Amino acid sequence: MKTVGKVILWIFAVIGVLMVLFIIILANSLPSKPKVKIHENTYLELSLDGLHYDYNEYQDIFFIQESMSIGDICRKIDAAMLDTRIKGIIIKPGMYMSGWALTKELHDKLLEFKESGKSLYAYIDFTYDKGYYLASTAEDIYFNPSSTAGIVMNGIGLELSYYEGLLDKIGVEMTVLHAGKYKGTGEMYDRKTMSPELEEDLVRIVDGLYDVYTSDLQINRDLSDEDITKIFDERDEYFLSGNQALEMGLVDHLGNEQDFEAMIEKDDPVLKFSLYEPRNRKFAYNKIAVVYAQGGITFAEAGVLESNYRKITKKILKLLERIEKMKSVKGLVLRVNSGGGSAMISDIILDKLEELNEKIPVVISMGNVAASGGYWISSLADYIFAEPNTITGSIGVVSMIPNWQQLREWAEVNTFQIQRGKYANFFSLNFAPSPQDIVALKKDMNGIYLEFKDLVARGRNLPLTDVEEIAQGKIWTGIQAVENGLVDELGGLDDAIIKAAELAEIDKYSVLIMPEKKTLMDIILNQEISLSAVTLLKIYGAMNSNPFTDDISQVLDLIKDVRGEPIQLRTPYRLKVQ
Repeated sequence: MKTVGKVILWIFAVIGVLMVLFIIILANSLPSKPKVKIHENTYLELSLDGLHYDYNEYQDIFFIQESMSIGDICRKIDAAMLDTRIKGIIIKPGMYMSGWALTKELHDKLLEFKESGKSLYAYIDFTYDKGYYLASTAEDIYFNPSSTAGIVMNGIGLELSYYEGLLDKIGVEMTVLHAGKYKGTGEMYDRKTMSPELEEDLVRIVDGLYDVYTSDLQINRDLSDEDITKIFDERDEYFLSGNQALEMGLVDHLGNEQDFEAMIEKDDPVLKFSLYEPRNRKFAYNKIAVVYAQGGITFAEAGVLESNYRKITKKILKLLERIEKMKSVKGLVLRVNSGGGSAMISDIILDKLEELNEKIPVVISMGNVAASGGYWISSLADYIFAEPNTITGSIGVVSMIPNWQQLREWAEVNTFQIQRGKYANFFSLNFAPSPQDIVALKKDMNGIYLEFKDLVARGRNLPLTDVEEIAQGKIWTGIQAVENGLVDELGGLDDAIIKAAELAEIDKYSVLIMPEKKTLMDIILNQEISLSAVTLLKIYGAMNSNPFTDDISQVLDLIKDVRGEPIQLRTPYRLKVQ
């Protein structure tokens, strides 16, 4: 028997060694980024197909194929502005996807590049609103006249699906409780129609985002209010053809890609943006640290093989502790892109930020969303920046308790409970919560809501009566948040870095980006993935994900989160602004 056990152990050991060797060989055999010589008068071709996040923690990993992050694009544009070899940038927006605030940040960075005196052109075969919005920054836009090409100008819209009817049919119930009249999170699971309060909130958000979008288009393309109405509300066609786009003032020239190359590029060299490696900047001892806090706030650590590894967990505390020990770091910018989540983790992170703030200034830079738990962790910072179309606020609390009692009873599954202690089986999926359970939970929620409002009053130097008026779960755009005092100033990440340096009273500094980027070897050596058949299956899933499976994954994550911690600081779930 001992011999059999040893043989089995040896088999697993050999398999493990072979898998390690396989991954090392695979990592070394993957094509590395070629080193290219950059000539004078080079154009950088910025192709923007795909989904762009704020920051990509992992790089050069075959099973994590991500488009370049907005942060990395902007940093390269900064370098290109100072690089005498770079003549200009050619934007090819394609099927660009990202959030509106991140798109605004890239939009403004492209304008800054153009204003530096360098050339900025755009070529379009096919694109949607956000892609065209970026292309509109160019001094000249070229558009393919083919009938297969098109520009789609939809405007701003969002939709929420309500599931109470479906859940009733399958015998599943979600008990949703709110602290804050406008806190609409979770209502899609216990209502059949949108509440008037949430509708009021969302109309205000859509109007605010539309105003930012159309105002920028008017400035970039010299369009009137009447032009905007014709483009978005009065046209009959869905796809704008070449002549229509030309007549509406959306493009400057019609021509295919060969025509564009002949007119603009001529004999000047063109380099793919991803291959551009900026010259090294001069080293400075003093540093401003930029920490990216992206995704839902949760107890569960995010694995590299999950459909979306971007989560804010206790792992961020280790980064903050490292910063605290680094004498060269004189200020911190926390880049927040989160709709919230766990109330407990939000508070633990805020405590650490408050402790760090006693030593160095802390500035918040808000991305697409910094709301609910995302605003909680931002509330006590020295200064807060947001983009005009950031979604923020949502100062309120929600609890969601699922149960399948009706389905269980219909299926004649009999569940018996034995308990000692009034709340021993409090969050059982088998039974709907009792009235006394709900009273107890509401009491806890109200306590957290009062603390949330107190944090905002203290951090923003506002009377509690004013905080109550802008709280209640209401969500705001960045512009609206500046007006009501939740945000100090409109601006992007660059503005936040400059402000942190100003508060730290330093002139010369370098920027430290955290978390550091990781390669395949890094995640193996750090044991972020285990070597097993399960790992291989997850890698397959990561390489073959799609929006449908991602949606299912996020719903399952929500259920797991509320099972572990029913009281949440979340914005309306699955809120996607198109």
